[in-house]
Amino acid sequence: MRPLGALITLLVLLSAGCTGIPTAGPIEEVPVSTQPRGIDIAPQPPEAGVAPARLVEGFLQAMAAPEGDYAVARQYLTPAAAEEWDPASATVVDATVTGDGEMASLTGQRLGTLDLHGHYTAAAAPFVHQFTLTELDGEWRIAAPPPGLLLTRYIFERYYQRITLYYLARAGGHVVPDPIHLPETRVTPEAIVEALLAGPSPTVAQAVSNALPNGVRLGAAGASLNSDGVVTVDLAGLSERLGDDARRRLGAQLMWSLTAIPRATGLVVTNDGVPFILPGSRADGVLELAGQQGYQILSRAASVDLFAVDDGAPGRLTGDGQVERWRNVDLPVADIAVSLDGEAAIIDDSRTVLAVGAPGSELTRVETGYTNLRSPSFSLGVLWLLADGPSGRPVLLTVDRQRSVELVSLDLPVGLEVLEFAVSPARARIALLVGSDDTGRLGMAQVLPTTPVTVTGWAPLPMVDTSGQSLTDVSAVAWQAETSLAVAATSDGLRSVYSVEIDGSLVEELGPFSGDVAGLTANARLGGGAIATRTAAGTVWRYEARTRWTRLAEDIAAIAYAS
Repeated sequence: MRPLGALITLLVLLSAGCTGIPTAGPIEEVPVSTQPRGIDIAPQPPEAGVAPARLVEGFLQAMAAPEGDYAVARQYLTPAAAEEWDPASATVVDATVTGDGEMASLTGQRLGTLDLHGHYTAAAAPFVHQFTLTELDGEWRIAAPPPGLLLTRYIFERYYQRITLYYLARAGGHVVPDPIHLPETRVTPEAIVEALLAGPSPTVAQAVSNALPNGVRLGAAGASLNSDGVVTVDLAGLSERLGDDARRRLGAQLMWSLTAIPRATGLVVTNDGVPFILPGSRADGVLELAGQQGYQILSRAASVDLFAVDDGAPGRLTGDGQVERWRNVDLPVADIAVSLDGEAAIIDDSRTVLAVGAPGSELTRVETGYTNLRSPSFSLGVLWLLADGPSGRPVLLTVDRQRSVELVSLDLPVGLEVLEFAVSPARARIALLVGSDDTGRLGMAQVLPTTPVTVTGWAPLPMVDTSGQSLTDVSAVAWQAETSLAVAATSDGLRSVYSVEIDGSLVEELGPFSGDVAGLTANARLGGGAIATRTAAGTVWRYEARTRWTRLAEDIAAIAYAS
């Protein structure tokens, strides 16, 4: 039994020990991609006389090299199998190769799947694959490979890159993220444009639109990056009658998606080789990333303040652990929310009164008609909160800038109720903790800009940490970045806070701290922002990547970052 990650590490170290760095030779132009995260695996064809288990290990290692349509991996297969094998999709596993004599199998846990466009779906389940082996001319070969790629967790995490594509929100002039995963060596401008042309994932498709019109394709000149960081994208089939607004949206979607290429700072679009003018471009036709910041919600985020409720009074939590109280609040407060544009919402300690307005000014009371008001938060200036309806069942409400209250249309599986929620910064997705009692399951759904707002397509989000343990007993959730959540949960009996990608492709523990999590908030940023928790005893802790967990205050009843 051989853990595959350890075997690959050993092979890399051995190969590194006998490899020199060339100091002379021709300069070659290579495709632009991100820098690799470690020493590259250099898969080799099967050795003469290789045993079945080692043959399978070599085949799995070769999955890291897509060059030549996985030419090296195909050498581990029989000629017939090599011709029929289709590596377009993939299964990601945490598994071990076992076998002796003429048998070999891969046994462990399935973590998720990748479709042919790179969309990841978390799907934790036991995994076993029995390889059918055949002896040809005295050498073992695989006669029945899996239907697609089999990526070990080691290969997936080390040699695949998470790429954030962007589409346009159906409501509002901003981009919405949609992550995919590609082999690092295939992260090129052409690959990104091709992925955009394929369209958004089903998990967000109803909430966004594609600024690349139907029928458009990548042109003969493809997409390339020059030494100045300008990407030229040649498209075929664009209509010259496309209006300025559609052209602006096209430029924003392409430019933000191309930020996956670290050096990309500008964009030129051609239509079958003919310049295609994008509004806002420079005189030389280049659309600069610097001019597209207004399309990115999180580039507008400025507040880093943490707000809190202390002894019934709301305010800003200062560095010395005190609450700088707001004036003109004439009722005891139990919960609080603050928007990025300076609005505040408070809920009184009876949880029947909601008041909204600018902090420090006279707040306007909003009649909701519901009881047990809780979990307030803002998204794009709209307040969301949970309440109890006339039957006592939880309902989800929105309050717009005109103080109009609407009941959100919730499309959930029968018998499930919302226990907690977190709306994404771009208001296209919502993380919903649902259940039929106090124990819930976390899942993702889409937010549709209907009247009233509709939440639909809820699907559970399986979360498996780096030790192979599934997260359970989720009690709180907040958006830490545009594609990741902060989640309070249990793994192998231990409570902690985790950072979780919205497709479940990465789950990282942020470190334990003292006390049970009773509240969780995050300062969402593009690269991930600060996270704050409140324990049942009222102790507030803040997590930042540099300092980890810092104790901030005591006896706090509620906390909130601006959202």
